Amino acid sequence: MADIGIGALPLHVARRDVDTGRLRQLPPYDDLPLINIYLLTNPARRFSEAEAAFLAGCSEMLDSVSLDERTYR
Repeated sequence: MADIGIGALPLHVARRDVDTGRLRQLPPYDDLPLINIYLLTNPARRFSEAEAAFLAGCSEMLDSVSLDERTYR
């Protein structure tokens, strides 16, 4: 871990690290704000085969799963 940092993480991503004590949630603990999460890439950069496959998988998922299904309520 990075020793210190503050950032917004999706609940399902951080859950295991919170449960094991590697991360601590800061307040608020309930009624968490909704935030947008973006996938950013540099189109001028040449990607490795692994990076290209990962980005293709991300794009496929984003195209096939509706925004409502990807939104926490």
